[in-house]
Amino acid sequence: MSTKAKKIAIWVVSVLLAAEYAFASIPKLIGQDEAVQGFRHAGFSDSFRLFIGAAEAAGAIGLLVPRLRMWAAAGLAIIMVGALVTHVRAGDPVAKMAPAAISLVLLVLTAWTARPRRAA
Repeated sequence: MSTKAKKIAIWVVSVLLAAEYAFASIPKLIGQDEAVQGFRHAGFSDSFRLFIGAAEAAGAIGLLVPRLRMWAAAGLAIIMVGALVTHVRAGDPVAKMAPAAISLVLLVLTAWTARPRRAA
C-alpha cells in the first residue's frame, strides 16, 4: 500500500471513530435515560457516566488532530477495555460486546499507526 493510501485510510478510520465517539458521548453527557440506567445497572455513578462521556467527546476531537491522534486512540482504547470488562462481568451476550471489541481493535491500530517514528 502506498504512503498516500495509508494516510487516507488512517484519516477515514479516524473520522469514523471520531463520529462514533462524538455520538456515543451525547447520551452520557445529556443524561439520556438509557445511558443513565445502563451505568447504574453496571454499578457506576452519574459522575462516572459524565466522566466517560467527556472523555469520549475529548477523544473524538483528539482523533481529528494528527499530533493528538495516538493519545486519543490510546485513551479511548482504555475506555473500551473497561467497557468490555463491564460487559463480561454483567454476563452480557457476545453480540452486545462486539461493537466495543471492534472499536478496540480499530483504536489500537489507529494508535499504532499514529505513533511517532524514530529517525533511522
